[in-house]
Amino acid sequence: MADKEKSGPYRRFWHEWLSQYRRLVFIGIFAMLIGAVTAAGYAKGIQLVITGFETGSTSVIWWGPLIILALTSTKGICTYFFQTRTNIALVNAETDLQKAMHKKLVYADLAALQNESPTALATRFTSDIQVLRASVSSIFGGISSILIILATIAIMLTIDWVITLTLVAVFSLAVLPVNRIGARLHKVSRSTQDDLALMTGDISEALGGIRMARTYQLEGFLIKGAGSIFDRLLILKRSLITLGARLSPIMESLSGAAIACLLVVVAWRLSHGTTTLANFMGLMTGFGVVSQPARNLGKTFAMVKQGEAALDRVYEILDLKNTIADIDGAAELPRAKGAISFRNVTFTYPGGKTALKGMNLEIPAGKTVAFVGRSGAGKSTIFNLLPRLYDVTSGEILIDGIDICAVSQVSLRRQIALVGQDSVLLSGSIAQNIGFGREGATRDEIISAAKAASADGFITELPDSYDSLISSAGATFSGGEKQRLSIARAILRDAPILLLDEPTSALDAESEAAIRGALATLSDGRTTLIIAHRLATIMDADMIVVMDQGQIAEAGTHSELLANVGIYAELYRLQFGG
Repeated sequence: MADKEKSGPYRRFWHEWLSQYRRLVFIGIFAMLIGAVTAAGYAKGIQLVITGFETGSTSVIWWGPLIILALTSTKGICTYFFQTRTNIALVNAETDLQKAMHKKLVYADLAALQNESPTALATRFTSDIQVLRASVSSIFGGISSILIILATIAIMLTIDWVITLTLVAVFSLAVLPVNRIGARLHKVSRSTQDDLALMTGDISEALGGIRMARTYQLEGFLIKGAGSIFDRLLILKRSLITLGARLSPIMESLSGAAIACLLVVVAWRLSHGTTTLANFMGLMTGFGVVSQPARNLGKTFAMVKQGEAALDRVYEILDLKNTIADIDGAAELPRAKGAISFRNVTFTYPGGKTALKGMNLEIPAGKTVAFVGRSGAGKSTIFNLLPRLYDVTSGEILIDGIDICAVSQVSLRRQIALVGQDSVLLSGSIAQNIGFGREGATRDEIISAAKAASADGFITELPDSYDSLISSAGATFSGGEKQRLSIARAILRDAPILLLDEPTSALDAESEAAIRGALATLSDGRTTLIIAHRLATIMDADMIVVMDQGQIAEAGTHSELLANVGIYAELYRLQFGG
């Protein structure tokens, strides 16, 4: 990591991403090299033409225009190849970078993803990448400008080296102030990109909860909160504009100073007969050629600093280190019977909150165990630890006597199916969404799973049946229908361990009754763990575990726990009134 940072963001971007397309880049730069020599040739061409006029050569009337026409045509063709080849290489590298960022986030630890909202993370794929593209394009343009300046200076040296070196000395005065402005540009650019991500996340959050905001009349609060971010962004954008604009007067002033020096030195040398009018015109032409590229370098420097800030944010994603990883030589967990053991399990979240404290529990294969308790008692943490979305802080979890940390994550998660309270549907067809349960499932198997989940009825009523497309998180389906699709997916997975995270909590009584049958089918013969706040849904569980402050407070059947007159009995009394 330290080596990567030391190498510089652009050097790293070249080595890891853009160098794969070096052939395109080198072709573009070679074309621009020819173009730069051609541009520099204007100065020599003008000198030769003026010399021809001074000497009374009549042939200059036809060869002079031909030289200028040849130079301009060659420059235009070279510019075309430079722009197309370098930009094609850049967009290819940009696409590779976005794919790598997305893959990194998909496989990243949950703890890393929860540090920033999904919408804010998404800005790194859009806003930051756009800034990066603009900055690298500007670097390519800067390379072009440098080639033109060097080639033109070389030609000008052949015309009059004294005057040329004088002009170079004047422009070298820009180095110090430009560097100082660039350092400030980098800092302000980073703050701007961070605030853009925050703004995008806040806007998404506000629009996502607009029903609640309207109901509670929170429009003013949302506008005020977003307004403060907009105002902060405005200040930062003004700073970027001001800092970038400072480069222009510096370069313009130096250009004026260079012209003044040129006139003084030329006048002095003409008066002493050490130069000619043709040389003067050639040098003026050369100065005209380099002046615009020299000005562009100031803008390039500003864009480079903004791009560095964007690359820093991109690399933050690419450099994420996963702590949940397979050990060397991790074994494949075979088809499990489903016995689960929690042995002295303690877990503390990255933020410092301890969710489980020395938990010990034995769950026999094929049994149904329900977890109940007040919010924050540690129930959801158990569901996060079992498929290794997080790793235990201490202790161990075993399936059929095998430590889950000793087996591959792929083989572990293959043993588990999940039905949550929020049914997640992805863009695609209904058949695809059910088929996510098991890779390679046939159409008949998908339909059988849907029938077992009591979903086939409403699916076949759709115009395209199982090929109907789902979009906007399944907005066209009711909560019960989405839940049945989720259950069908879990049935198709045919995993020996089933996690039910309040699967009916968001449903009305009629939908809940319809889904209970599907859940019974799904749970049959599997080790089933249920989180439920509605005690009526788990009274028939083989064992009910009552969690309190990260520990098991009680465990037993429904009747046993009622007889204990403990936390469960209190929860039961609160729900059923006696």
